[in-house]
Amino acid sequence: MAKRASMSDVARVAGVSLTTASRALSGGGRVSAETRAKVIETAERLQFQPDMIARSFVTGRSFIVGVLAENAHGRFSMPLIVGATNYLGRENIAAVTLDAHGTPRALHEYLKRLRSRRIDGLLVVGDDPNRASLVLSEDFAVPVVFASSSATPETDYVVAPDNRGAGRAAAEHLIGLGRRHIAHVTAAVNDPAVGARVEGFTGAMRSAGMAIAMGGGPLYGSYLQRWGIDAAERIIESGQPVDAIFAANDEIAIGLFATFHRHGIRVPDDIAIVGYDNRLAGVRRPDHPLSTFDPELPTVGARAAERLLAVIGGAGEPGIDYVQPRFVEGRSTVGPTLEPYDIL
Repeated sequence: MAKRASMSDVARVAGVSLTTASRALSGGGRVSAETRAKVIETAERLQFQPDMIARSFVTGRSFIVGVLAENAHGRFSMPLIVGATNYLGRENIAAVTLDAHGTPRALHEYLKRLRSRRIDGLLVVGDDPNRASLVLSEDFAVPVVFASSSATPETDYVVAPDNRGAGRAAAEHLIGLGRRHIAHVTAAVNDPAVGARVEGFTGAMRSAGMAIAMGGGPLYGSYLQRWGIDAAERIIESGQPVDAIFAANDEIAIGLFATFHRHGIRVPDDIAIVGYDNRLAGVRRPDHPLSTFDPELPTVGARAAERLLAVIGGAGEPGIDYVQPRFVEGRSTVGPTLEPYDIL
């Protein structure tokens, strides 16, 4: 069995002192860029793997971070956690992941447990980081980064999808297609992500000199498909002209489509629909049935983990780092006409 390369081996082959090799690989200390690159190249060539226990004694760090989820099995949280832990793994950082299952009491208890562990930092995953902020007391000594779909105080370190940008892009896409009577069917009025999308959407409509269809404002409800069905019925019964809709998520968009189809209203011929969250991403088709926005949640998670490590290292300022959702153009806005088997 081949002997595993040690830090001393790296230093000897690179032609530097043991202290210099250690500093170069840890990212600390005064080491020239040329020397650091040489040591890193040597370590990779020798397939050097650091002893994390020994490294912990030397640096005073555990190289462990906490990942606290409000609800790890939520549609938002799971891909975000995957993105974060994959990034941490590539950086040789261990993650202790705890799931509060949406229970405030569990959130408090897990924060107490993490406080007692020698973690270097904490990543909080959830739809509303303000709930976690309330229980993070001032004596929580390690850096905290939030990965969330919601807006938070600028005093926090946050990574989130750009909901405002998605709302703006949705309106611009529909206006660019020549639609002039555009409605916005969204979820709860007090949801920060909803508010950000509404702001972006209404701003783009205002810039184009257009009013929102169906009374000049959004139709508020829930994220459920049932609400999409009810909203479509309301639009039909109103008799008001509507030729396009931006829906707060794909569930609502599917409910809208199902109801319009039942009434003989064609999508996108008569009404174009844009959703959000890319729920149908796994459908294997030559073309995508629903125009939607992918919030790039694994990227949000990875960037949140990257930011946490930077803050642990003393870099970066508080504020929100936005990840731009990716627009997926589908048949619900550009055709050809959708049929039930395309989307339901």
